[in-house]
Amino acid sequence: MAVRFDAAARRAIDLAMTEVENRNHATLDSIHLLLGLLQTPDSAVARACTVLGVSSQAVHQEALSYLKVGQGSGSMLTVEIAGIAEDILQRASILSIERGGDVVTDLDIFIALAERDDTSANRLLRKVGLTAAKLTGAQTAAALLTTAPSAGRPDQASASARNSPMAAASITTTRVGIGYDSHRFAEGGPLVLGGIAIPGDTHLAGHSDGDAIAHALTDAILGAAALGDIGEMFSDTDPANRGRHSLEMLAAGVARARAAGWMVQQVDVVVVTEALRIAPHRAAMAAALAGALGVEISAVSIKGKTNEGMGWIGRGEGIACMAVATLVAAVRGAA
Repeated sequence: MAVRFDAAARRAIDLAMTEVENRNHATLDSIHLLLGLLQTPDSAVARACTVLGVSSQAVHQEALSYLKVGQGSGSMLTVEIAGIAEDILQRASILSIERGGDVVTDLDIFIALAERDDTSANRLLRKVGLTAAKLTGAQTAAALLTTAPSAGRPDQASASARNSPMAAASITTTRVGIGYDSHRFAEGGPLVLGGIAIPGDTHLAGHSDGDAIAHALTDAILGAAALGDIGEMFSDTDPANRGRHSLEMLAAGVARARAAGWMVQQVDVVVVTEALRIAPHRAAMAAALAGALGVEISAVSIKGKTNEGMGWIGRGEGIACMAVATLVAAVRGAA
């Protein structure tokens, strides 16, 4: 492993191995891992479930039913390849590195389980609405919930909580932001839009790759979270941003919003263009954007409109994009 496991992750793995031994099973699989992760009530996994409105105890009971042949809705187990548990733990290690952690946590393992769609654990988690995207969004909130009031100093602890960004987020659970961007056409392809490269003889001129959809979405997310705009994060006078992939910028905006206690729930985009048909590229764009946003593809809406031949758009000089982003508070319930 590239990084070590923290105490909670080691405990979860030990509990999973105990499940294997107690049941005289031959190998460790995804359901054993899931059971191990769900046995500690105050773990990061349990807190993430709470943030997402799911009972970790109920998921634990459902996982137990998967091991009882002929009982429960999960009696038809998915056939898993050899070494699946090791693969999941390796993926958890990568997730830890990607988020800048120095240890693998139990929540990293939980997210890795939710990513792996060829396992019984993944089937169960999808059934209760726990996807990798949602769990990743809840990761910051779950960590923040570990902070308990100081013993003997409740007034100071409460005041601190009330003044924290997360407390403000918890009072208003939904926010909406609007973003707008436009770019001129320039000679030479491909044209980058919605995170994909569209072959052709033109591209969208810009300091970065010119992806107007990604730029509008970034501004919508930052606006909803009251965290400035894309120009403040990625100045067009900075040489480091020349030709930069706009999906990276979008993902950075999402990360900034998450750090402030907000996660993306849904986005809606309108592309106004006379020279480009959006429909043939909609599915690929939605998939690319969903990855950067940390949401399901079904939460990404993209529509194409014309300007009926009017103005600079009607003359085919460029395109304009408008975006609306809905964010939800990562921690629910006012303090």
